[in-house]
Amino acid sequence: MKISKTINTSVFSVGCLVLAGIVVSCGSAKVETAAPEPLPLVEEPKVEEVAPPPAPVEEEPSPVVEEPVVEAPAEAVEADDEYSRSVGAVAVDRDTFVDDKEKVLRIISELDVIMKNLDYSSWLPYVEPASIDYWKLRKNLQKAEKRLPVKGIKLRDLQDYFKQVFVPARKGRTVTEIRYISDSYIKAVQVQEREPGETEDHVTVYYYFNKNNGKWMVHLPTNEELN
Repeated sequence: MKISKTINTSVFSVGCLVLAGIVVSCGSAKVETAAPEPLPLVEEPKVEEVAPPPAPVEEEPSPVVEEPVVEAPAEAVEADDEYSRSVGAVAVDRDTFVDDKEKVLRIISELDVIMKNLDYSSWLPYVEPASIDYWKLRKNLQKAEKRLPVKGIKLRDLQDYFKQVFVPARKGRTVTEIRYISDSYIKAVQVQEREPGETEDHVTVYYYFNKNNGKWMVHLPTNEELN
């Protein structure tokens, strides 16, 4: 009975060891189990975002800058008008016109003083030789007598013509412009503005001038020219 009990005890011990070994082995096997290899990282392709094309920029049209219209001064416009009136169809440039007008008006200013003083001897140098020769003739003076507004006046010589014809017709008159008949023959006139309803200015001729050797001299119209 003791032997049987001892055998049973040994068998039990061996069984426990075997079981323990199995358990240990299982435990070791469990510990040594390799961890699963991680899956390789797959890099996702980079998606480049394409920016949308910029919206077209509408350029505003540049503002149009209008250059100011410079109006010519009234004096300049009037000067141009006078130049056109004075030369007409005669070929005279502007500088010549200005120079001629200045000289003629200066002569007339000097004649005004002479006429106030009835200074016959000072008047003669201003008159062209051809006019002096014509009006010295008695027959020409007699024809002029008939046109005088005051009847009965006698013109015996050129001095009478100066005092009775030349001075009364011009004394105190104002000459404002000149008119070219040719480049060496002009009229000195007074221009008065037209009245309402009229189409032309009033122009009165007071002097005629001939250019002799570059000098403007008074021309006394003949009877034939006055007819």
